[in-house]
Amino acid sequence: MWAEATSEVGVATYAIVGGTLWGNRGAEAMVVTAIGEVRERDPGARFLLLSYLPSADRELLADDGVTVVDAAPARALLVHVPFALVCWLLRRVGLRWPDTLLPAAVRALRRTRALFDVSGISFHDGRLAVVAYNVVCVWPALLLGVPVVRLSQAMGPFQQPLNRLPARWITRASHHSYARGRLTAAYLQELGVPDEAWSVAADVAFAYREEYSLTDEHAAEVEAVARTIAASRSEGRGVAALVPSSLVFQKLAAGGEDYVEILADVVAHLRNRGLAIVVVPNATRAGSDSLRNNDIVVVERLRERVMEQGSAGSSPQVAFVDFDLNTAGIRRLLAGCELVVTSRFHAMVAGLALGIPTVVMGWSHKYEEVLEMFGCAEHAIDATQAGDGLHAMIDRLLDDGGETRKRIGAALPGVVASSRSQFEVIDSLP
Repeated sequence: MWAEATSEVGVATYAIVGGTLWGNRGAEAMVVTAIGEVRERDPGARFLLLSYLPSADRELLADDGVTVVDAAPARALLVHVPFALVCWLLRRVGLRWPDTLLPAAVRALRRTRALFDVSGISFHDGRLAVVAYNVVCVWPALLLGVPVVRLSQAMGPFQQPLNRLPARWITRASHHSYARGRLTAAYLQELGVPDEAWSVAADVAFAYREEYSLTDEHAAEVEAVARTIAASRSEGRGVAALVPSSLVFQKLAAGGEDYVEILADVVAHLRNRGLAIVVVPNATRAGSDSLRNNDIVVVERLRERVMEQGSAGSSPQVAFVDFDLNTAGIRRLLAGCELVVTSRFHAMVAGLALGIPTVVMGWSHKYEEVLEMFGCAEHAIDATQAGDGLHAMIDRLLDDGGETRKRIGAALPGVVASSRSQFEVIDSLP
């Protein structure tokens, strides 16, 4: 049983929260990379994945060393937090709540050596509705006395008290926190937390390796698309990847902007430049009409729009990926492209990690602070201000004679080393 495995003498168990295997594949990239990097340093380690999509993750997972438990927000708040709070109160007076009276997930969490938080972005003034979830992710572990390591993530700004106060508390209470770049570091300096409480490290997914993958999803379909990309290249036609975002779709729709039309214009512009295009989702929940962590909905709407314009079937071709695929599959497809245009953060990371010039249509500082590590900060544009400026940016990268690719290649080893460095924190754990 899992409870017995976690108590084996000499076997450390680490918990991971803030990410899933299904849905947001950027989160999947961070989860599997964290597990892979910890195993590099602690080969016998076991893992507890606190997932907000536990059923889907269990179905996908193919690794006996990882156990998925239900950490959906409601369960975490109504079950994990109260029991952890009882444990904390009793510990304050020198008592210990018996393991047998704890829910299995809380019992397993209490036995872990550390909790790694892979939230990616947390405690942001523009996401006040999510701040409570950022707290709930790590609070049970803190109450149970488990060291919390908040792996590289974007944080801040902290102008709103409802964000600033919990951010300061959690950062101080954690074993260590990692800022994902210069801008997050500046926000943390303003937050008033000790310098030794945090440091800077590149995004976890820059350390991703294909062998870290824990799932196998639609490999045959991925290979079919990869062959299409290869065929275009063999004909002397370049290929560009377009990665939309359901989140940006919703943000622009709320302001009356037509994100799908912006994407359709990008497709038309790339085709006019003689490129083939592959439209790839970086968050997938195939079979669901929900926009949450599901770029497939946007991919399908873009396909309809392009077909309405009467250009989908003409050459150069446009390929639309409308099935679940993991990080390994996404990188397999992007690797055959000479340009990535994306609204998804971890598609940007994937493009840069593969040495590919990458243009970002985003919405926060989390893109800029990573791009500037490669000397490419100017390659990010606010999605609401795309239009001609976006097309001009694409043209500059296509026409620069490979200079951007060289610049990315020169910076990449240092960025990967920075990403891997955060796992050295294992040596400082109790």
